[in-house]
Amino acid sequence: MKRHLLALGLMLGMLLGGLFPVSLSAQSSISIDRNNTSITFPSSIGFSITASSTSNITDIRLYYTVERKSFAQIYSEFVLEVTPALSVSASYSWDMRYTGGMPPGARVNYWYRITNEDGDILISPIQTLVYNDTRFDWQSISEGMLEIYWYEGDQAFAEELMESAQAALVRLAADTGAELKDKVTLYIYANSSDLQSAMVFPAEWTGGVAYTDFNVIAIGIASYDIDWGKRAITHELAHKVTGQITSNPYGDLPVWLNEGISMYAEGNLEAVYVNYLIWAINQDKLISVQSLCSPFSANSADAYLSYAESFTLVNYLITNYGSEKFSDLLETFSHGAGYDEALLAVYGFDIQGLNTKWLAALKDGTIEIQPVRAIILTPGLVVLFTIVGGGSIITAFWLWSNRVASRT
Repeated sequence: MKRHLLALGLMLGMLLGGLFPVSLSAQSSISIDRNNTSITFPSSIGFSITASSTSNITDIRLYYTVERKSFAQIYSEFVLEVTPALSVSASYSWDMRYTGGMPPGARVNYWYRITNEDGDILISPIQTLVYNDTRFDWQSISEGMLEIYWYEGDQAFAEELMESAQAALVRLAADTGAELKDKVTLYIYANSSDLQSAMVFPAEWTGGVAYTDFNVIAIGIASYDIDWGKRAITHELAHKVTGQITSNPYGDLPVWLNEGISMYAEGNLEAVYVNYLIWAINQDKLISVQSLCSPFSANSADAYLSYAESFTLVNYLITNYGSEKFSDLLETFSHGAGYDEALLAVYGFDIQGLNTKWLAALKDGTIEIQPVRAIILTPGLVVLFTIVGGGSIITAFWLWSNRVASRT
C-alpha cells in the first residue's frame, strides 16, 4: 500500500511540477530581470516580464489563479510570444471584457515557467496582485466579520451602515441560526454611476453587485438615501450568510428559500410587495412553491410577487415551526439534499405539502402581512441588483425608498 501511495505521489509530482511553483535548483541558468504588473480598473490587468539565460530562452508561460470560493483549484495558462534569445521580454494583457470582471480587492496569484534551449526550467515564486479600484480615495472601517470601504460621506455615514449591518446579522442568527463563516467586504460607491464605472458592461439600471464567489458586495449608496442602502446591505448580507453555510458541490437552495431569507432579514415587506401579494391572494393568482424553486420571472409584476411570496414562506416556517428547525433545514441543504428530501427530513412534508399548508395559512390570515411603511407608487422607483457568481447572473428587484413621500 505504501508503494502505491509513493508511486501516486511521484506521478502527481511529475504532472503538477510543470504547472505550479516548486523548489528548483538554486543553480538555474535562467534569471528574471523584471517582473511587473499594471491594473486598468475595471477592464484589464497587464503582465510583463524580462528574463535572461546562458542559452536562448525558447518558452515563457504565465499561470494565474484567482482567490475565490471554489470546490476545485482552477488556474489559467498562457504561452507568451517570444523570439528565442539570451534575453527576452514578453507581456500579456488579461482583458476582462472577454472573461468577465472581478470585484475590487480580488486577489490574483501568478507565476511564470521559463524554458531555455538546453531544457533548463525556471518556475518563479508565486506573487500576489490585489485588484484595487484606485480611482477613489477609499476609507475603511472594520468590525467582526464585516469591513466597509467608502470614499464619500463622513465617518458617521459609514458607522451608521456598519451598525445597521451588524444588527441585521444578529437578527438573522437569532431567527434562522445562520451566521457568517468568512469575512465579507462591502464597497460603498457614492452613486450608481460610479458603481457602474467599476463594472464591465453593466446594465444601466444596476444599483449593486454581489460577487458570490468573492464574499464582496458593491453598492451605490448616496448619503441622502441611506435608509434604502441599509435594506440593500441587509438583503445582500443575508445572501452571503446563506451561501456560506449551505455551500456544497451537489446542489443549490430553492430560489424561494434563498431570496425569502434575504427578504425576511430586511424586516416587514415594503408596501409594493404587500400590494402584489394581497392582489394575488384575492384573485387566486399566487405562484406555486414548486414554481418558486426555479429562477424568478423577469416580468416585474411576477418578480415582485415571487419575492413577496418567498418572504411569507420563510416567515411561515419560522413562525410555525421555530428557528431551530429552520436552522436544521439549512444544515440539511448544506449536505446536498434535494428540495423534497430536505423538507421531509426536517418538517415531514415535501414541496407539495408545504404549498398546501402555506396556501391555507395565507388565505385564513394565519400569516400576518404588515408593510414596513406606506409609499406612493410612481415610475422610476425600481433599481435592479445583479448577483454575479458561478457563471450565472440573477436579476433581483429592489424598491427605492420613496423620496417624494419622505420629503413632503
